[in-house]
Amino acid sequence: MTKQCLLLLLGIFLSVGLFGQNYSVEVVFLQQQGNTLTVRSSGVSEKKKEAEKMAVKSAFHTLFYTGVDGVNGGNAMISDAKPDYDRRFFDEDRYSVFVKSHTVTEEPSKQGKNYRCTVEVTILFDALQKDLVRNKVQTNLGMAVGTPGSQVSLPTVTVVPYTREEEDVRAVLDRSQMLSYAVSKMTSEFSSRGYKTRDFIAQLKRTKRNDVLTAGSQSDGVTKMIQNMGADIIVTARVMSTTDAKRQSEVSLELTATEFQTAGNLASATFQSGKYVTTDTIKLTDYALKKVKDEFFTKLQASFNDIVKNGRELAIQMVLAKSVTDWDFDQLLPDESAGFKVVLEDWLQTHALNGVYDMSRSNDKVIDMSMKVPIWDEAQGRAYTISRFSTELKSFLDEKLGGEYVASIVTMGQGLTVTIK
Repeated sequence: MTKQCLLLLLGIFLSVGLFGQNYSVEVVFLQQQGNTLTVRSSGVSEKKKEAEKMAVKSAFHTLFYTGVDGVNGGNAMISDAKPDYDRRFFDEDRYSVFVKSHTVTEEPSKQGKNYRCTVEVTILFDALQKDLVRNKVQTNLGMAVGTPGSQVSLPTVTVVPYTREEEDVRAVLDRSQMLSYAVSKMTSEFSSRGYKTRDFIAQLKRTKRNDVLTAGSQSDGVTKMIQNMGADIIVTARVMSTTDAKRQSEVSLELTATEFQTAGNLASATFQSGKYVTTDTIKLTDYALKKVKDEFFTKLQASFNDIVKNGRELAIQMVLAKSVTDWDFDQLLPDESAGFKVVLEDWLQTHALNGVYDMSRSNDKVIDMSMKVPIWDEAQGRAYTISRFSTELKSFLDEKLGGEYVASIVTMGQGLTVTIK
């Protein structure tokens, strides 16, 4: 029996046995350029609208378990599958994080009882390899892994306790063992699901300065600490215990996930322990934690994937200070080389992700703008922060205004206020 036949049978066996889906092994190498890999892949599905998705998923499945000529010496990337990783990667659509782009080359067409679709998909290949290694999936990788400059788009998660305004974080954790337990267990749960995590409680213990330890979620100190931990997603855990007239107790666990830079909501849910005649709140908290469903993680990943693909929305308001009376936004630049708004619009189009911006709401004194900015700086191989964008915008304005006027920028959440003085 030829090698191709054996690989085909192996691919079919793994498709049905491990995942219960009919992944195709019709995958052809097209090119590998820099950190990306492009292949042509076909997929089949009983539903026409699912055929395109199955074609993309089949590309990964074949790379993992069958191998593609021209990639990794034609060998499968994974030698020993982990069901938990496979479930998260395929069933919860984590694979989409590693798709840079894909194009349908053959529209879904009926073949027997199924629909068949073919796509060309470009994969963030270095990031994919890193993910396999980081999740301790036994691999057959014959190429360098973890090379610098990989376009990693995976989120880093920090789970933090819910605190009210001006509450001391350490005091809150000290008096609530169930909250401390929930934060630790949720951090471990995210880690087990393949997310990069930062341990908030461990960092809190290492921090000695009282001004960093005090106050709630609005504290500059706590925010700075989280920022230094490099978190993309902040998951706030809130735990409450109630006891009814029948002495039955119940714990409620609230989880809210937000994007750190903008505080935009990504996912939220509440999970109940169920009522029991007990005073053991740790046990009840554990019951509530076990109720955390896959849907929460799937929604979170999908929301983050959307940010990676389409960028985060940034609102910018540009105003003139009252002291500026001899110039406005409808005029030329101080050196009279071009109109201010024309130059500003050109800069926005260049720096907005996929060229998505809007500055239609403006007059001579105020310009209200919005634009999409990336979450990841591929050239620098690091997160693209709003503070970084703010610095770039200020440099641009200072250069164009030529010292005649100065830009002052204040960042608040997902918005910037720019004052020209």
